[in-house]
Amino acid sequence: MKDKKNGEMPSQLDDMIANVYEAVLDQDRFDELITLAESSITNRTAHRELLRRKRDIEAHFETAEKLLSSLQKPEEDKDRPVIRLGGDLTILQANETAERILQITAGQSLDDLDIDGDALGHLKEAVSGRAEDWPIIRVPHAATGKQVLLILSAEEEQRIGKIWLLTGVERVWQQGASLAMQSLYGLTQSETDVLSMLVSGHTPTEIAEARDRSVETVRQQIKSMITKTRSRGSGELVAVARAIANSAQRRKLVTTPADHTRTQLKLRDGRKIDYLEQGDPNGRPVVFLHGCLCGNRLPNTASRFFSENGIRLLSPARPWHGQSDGHGILLHDPARYAHDVADWLDQLDLEQVQLVAFDVGAIFALICLPHLQDRVTRLLCVSAQPPMRSFQDFSGAPPQQKLFALLPRVSVPLLSYMAKLGDKRLKRDGPDGFAQTVFGGAQADLEACNDPHLLDLFWQGHLFHVERGSDSFINDCRFVASDWEKLIKPTDVPVHFVHGTQNRSIRPERILAFAERIEAQVSLVENAGHSLPFSHWRGWTRFLD
Repeated sequence: MKDKKNGEMPSQLDDMIANVYEAVLDQDRFDELITLAESSITNRTAHRELLRRKRDIEAHFETAEKLLSSLQKPEEDKDRPVIRLGGDLTILQANETAERILQITAGQSLDDLDIDGDALGHLKEAVSGRAEDWPIIRVPHAATGKQVLLILSAEEEQRIGKIWLLTGVERVWQQGASLAMQSLYGLTQSETDVLSMLVSGHTPTEIAEARDRSVETVRQQIKSMITKTRSRGSGELVAVARAIANSAQRRKLVTTPADHTRTQLKLRDGRKIDYLEQGDPNGRPVVFLHGCLCGNRLPNTASRFFSENGIRLLSPARPWHGQSDGHGILLHDPARYAHDVADWLDQLDLEQVQLVAFDVGAIFALICLPHLQDRVTRLLCVSAQPPMRSFQDFSGAPPQQKLFALLPRVSVPLLSYMAKLGDKRLKRDGPDGFAQTVFGGAQADLEACNDPHLLDLFWQGHLFHVERGSDSFINDCRFVASDWEKLIKPTDVPVHFVHGTQNRSIRPERILAFAERIEAQVSLVENAGHSLPFSHWRGWTRFLD
């Protein structure tokens, strides 16, 4: 579609993005570029050719950046109906799509619409606060008569307080809902597949056709689910399933579940530091420095372990991550982060802690350790990021990780642009596409993503990293590619590396070699990948005092 303001720019942008991925993510071309960069260290001809290519690449991305910034921001919710409601269910506002496909306007009451009486009653109870489960409403499409699904949510507006929204959704059934129904009522996978279609408005005949089964088979499965859920019929079965699906949907939006608390405090220089707590509030303090992947929250099972074993896990968001403020001086002197940590510990009234560091967090931990040795009793580096000595260090890593580990040494503008494209791609694909995009080819990590809770943690962790833009990610990549080993100073604090045998991102032999250079201990965890701190958390918690 042609943009009225920018002519053909949207199609130009599509072409630009396609060319970027072809030129950079194509394995042969990318390997060729990396080989050239490797050779440029000792070969002057290769060095000149690399500089020429860098100039071409950077000019290309400068043009692309200008193109991106000139495009209008797309209107949110443009293609789905959104209805804003008052507490009396009067329509305060309906977007253009809602007006067109539902034939509604501001000022109308939902009582005027063709909504099932039970569903409308349930909606009124939810808005009045008398019902815990928020309903999913069906309204017929004005032109086709097909059911449009609307899910209820709430938000605060500064001028008028709480308002309610009905937002159109293409599907209301989440994987978490299937797992919940299987766990709560003993339904089979096949039964929940049928149930998901029932909830979305399909008839038994339509389900049978879609699943290539007989109608009688589908009806028997529905009867079985009615019995297992102790429902009085298919209507009540669907109502139960909608409540479970809606609950699973809403849990994804909760930012402070019961298993952790998020807090913010100000450092002496006025910058904010954002941190998260799990476990026993009065337990032995353990500080977890997160990595470039997966965020700073550990799984619920680990949180329960911390509570049961008297451990207070404190996970600060490193500079530029979450809501923590960055500081330009850290790019040149990462050891200054020790001042932030010491200030934070002082304000929490903590004298001594154990320190656990994951991925890029280990770079900060190792560099800052001499400045914190009076406060830190031991350092565990889990799935650590060792110094990069050669481009070939990342030869076996998943493509996405390899790309962003190497780009800082090839072209920072290219890194910045690819980071923005990568974030757009991840947000477009959502949690379902996250695993293959980030861990593609790393079997142990892909298997970890089969756990819906872990996948949700990783996805929320990605959003945590880019909460305030891509600087956090870009700067982490720059640290990985920098010559930071020379910043490590001797310390009396014992250092222990814990690493997975199936880590494709960082091969175990790299950790063994690095640990030998700094005289540290190493323990390997069988069958664990790079996501070890989350997927195999018992592999490192056993080393805590």
